[in-house]
Amino acid sequence: MKYIFVSHGDLAKSILESAQMIVGEQTEVKAFGLYPKDDIGGLKAKVKQAIEEFGGGGDIICFTDLFSGSPFNAVVGLMGEYPVRHITGMNLPMVLEAFMARMNETNSAEDICAKLLREAPATFIDVNNYLDVNLED
Repeated sequence: MKYIFVSHGDLAKSILESAQMIVGEQTEVKAFGLYPKDDIGGLKAKVKQAIEEFGGGGDIICFTDLFSGSPFNAVVGLMGEYPVRHITGMNLPMVLEAFMARMNETNSAEDICAKLLREAPATFIDVNNYLDVNLED
């Protein structure tokens, strides 16, 4: 399984670097950011090149930071041309789980995406409520 992270600014690169601090160096992954002076066409071209370098097949998952943002739109613009999976709302727990899920080589891109979406709500925790419930006398 191959991953492409796409975001506004340095978020994609920073999430990748942070994830690698926890799970170790990863291969078959690329990260791209869109910066204020960039245009969406240039970002789309970088993502397209990465998809082609990864073989252009159905074993690629693209992660974007924000639904309907420019990085999201760049990936959506390539989905008709390439059979990639695309998940938006990228965060560090999601990326960590994605790296762990691809260790099982029987997991397809669809399997991994389904797993990530099932587990996504558990990555958001109201810590005040958690402490109130778990530290009751």
